[in-house]
Amino acid sequence: MGFLADFKKFALRGNVVDLAVGVIIGASFGTITKSMVDDMLMPPLGLLIGRVDFKEQFLALDRDAYERLSGELNAARAAAEGENRTRAAAGQPPVPLPPAVAPTLEQAREKGIPTLRYGVFVNACLNFVFIAFAVFLLVTGMTKLQKREAPPPPGPTPTERLLTEIRDALQSRPASR
Repeated sequence: MGFLADFKKFALRGNVVDLAVGVIIGASFGTITKSMVDDMLMPPLGLLIGRVDFKEQFLALDRDAYERLSGELNAARAAAEGENRTRAAAGQPPVPLPPAVAPTLEQAREKGIPTLRYGVFVNACLNFVFIAFAVFLLVTGMTKLQKREAPPPPGPTPTERLLTEIRDALQSRPASR
């Protein structure tokens, strides 16, 4: 048998095809559960906790750089507030204020500040729990669907075989008077 024939025999075995189908379905299932956690479960949970977006939860590891970034944002906001006071006195419309005073994860990443993104980790842990639970339900369901065949009864023990031989030998002897 040549290399290609061996490979064809291997690739077309039922186990390999079943494994490939399982991996493909598993990847799709992982995408679905990730979306369920990120898009369906975490927003209401964040709302219940106090309008928290877990993806934005992080801890800046370089506090000095984080404080500098925070100072820059506060200075920009203070400058915009001062300009708005001047514009209001002149009867002009205000300029939009910069969004938040506390730096966001994206702003910290843009400045190269190392962060510990524990919110993303919480999401990943919840994804794992839901995937594990779904696999558990799938396996238990499949186990219940499979017909349980009773194992064949065990054969006679050596003692039983010996007793059977003795009985057969006694039965085959002519009866004595």
